[in-house]
Amino acid sequence: MNSRRVGNLIAVACLIVACLSLTRSCYGQTPPRILEVSGPTMGTMFTVKIFDPPDFKEDPAFLVDRLLRKVNDQMSTYLENSEISRFNRSDSTDWFPVSDELATVVMFSQLVAEKSDGAFDVTVGPLVNAWNFGPDRSERTVPEGELIARLQESVGFRNLSVRIDPPALKKSVPNLGIDLSAVAKGYAVDKVVELLNELDAEDVFVEIGGEVSVSGNKAGQWWKVGIQMPDAVTDTALIAHPLNVGGDSDRSMATSGDYRNYFEVDGTRYSHTIDPRTGMPIEHPLASVTVVSEFCMAADAWATALNVLGPERALRVAKAEGLDVLLIAREQSEASGFQLTGNGSLTQYIAVGEESAEVDVPEEQGNGRFTMFLVTAVAFALLLFAMSVGVLFGQRSISGSCGGVNGTKNEDGSVSCSLCSSPSDACRDLRKRMNENSENEMVDV
Repeated sequence: MNSRRVGNLIAVACLIVACLSLTRSCYGQTPPRILEVSGPTMGTMFTVKIFDPPDFKEDPAFLVDRLLRKVNDQMSTYLENSEISRFNRSDSTDWFPVSDELATVVMFSQLVAEKSDGAFDVTVGPLVNAWNFGPDRSERTVPEGELIARLQESVGFRNLSVRIDPPALKKSVPNLGIDLSAVAKGYAVDKVVELLNELDAEDVFVEIGGEVSVSGNKAGQWWKVGIQMPDAVTDTALIAHPLNVGGDSDRSMATSGDYRNYFEVDGTRYSHTIDPRTGMPIEHPLASVTVVSEFCMAADAWATALNVLGPERALRVAKAEGLDVLLIAREQSEASGFQLTGNGSLTQYIAVGEESAEVDVPEEQGNGRFTMFLVTAVAFALLLFAMSVGVLFGQRSISGSCGGVNGTKNEDGSVSCSLCSSPSDACRDLRKRMNENSENEMVDV
């Protein structure tokens, strides 16, 4: 190998490094990735996505799981020794000490119950069990009217008291029980986001059983959350709503509907959403309620409350409380489909839902792909230019690249390539190393 070819090789190598540095500078020092963890919790699944994660001192999956186990130990009616289960078993009407966290969730629940005129009521647990939607789930049958009437005597949010200092709950009737399934998931989502933010993970997406909260963004693009049409057969996506964290009021989303958890007896459909005021599953045409809010606990509770109220009253309450909501109601005729109404930021999707059921993809996603294509094209153009310079100054014909289809033969009959200027065996080894490096450098997007 003569000195001129060595010099050309060094020049080309330097230009390649420069091209790679240029590409890398467009996306930061290292290509960002998304770390994703998931697992079972609260009778459903949780999903956590962390964009460009920091170097955690402990496994984030372990930390999230530990936090969710703590929430379950406090608020799960499925665990016999949880705080809420022990309170439900107690027949004392004295103050029952609980954790700060449980008292906080119950306090907020009581506030929503008051504002919704009892449509949201955490004491509805015995009725949920009677309809076989709770932890005592058995064969799906319709309970006797006498049982519903008897249980209603011990149901009602006004029979429950809560205090924060010291944290405690109190029953006014011995057999009162509470069920936080309509608010605990939202609370847990908020706590996971808070935990990850404290660990310097700024751009996160957290979802538990359909309740979502986010912080930050993905390289300037908002996290997007889908809203489905209430159709369990086709799972038709209506829109993909970007959660604008910068607005300070649109970082969480929760949906409540009757199209997932229900059973049918003699042609009658019974929803898992129980109206505490009647003791019966809801019967109005409102099929789905989506709420966006600053905190997922609020979105979770209000989605359930509005779902109980029905389309007309839900819209009035949403406007009175300044809630951003999308209401999807079934039309009188099955052939006519759904009617969409809403308030606040989600009203922009009413026309979309009426005209089509395709997902709306914001333009910035396409712009991001074009930018990536442009940067890559420039890098390859510079690389090709560098190879051409090497050929011109080397005063030799192009002999192909290590990844090329053909290669010219040297005087001794061996095949060379312009990048490594070595026999074909060495080129083959280089290609192998390049493939291995490519596989190791793949990122999760």
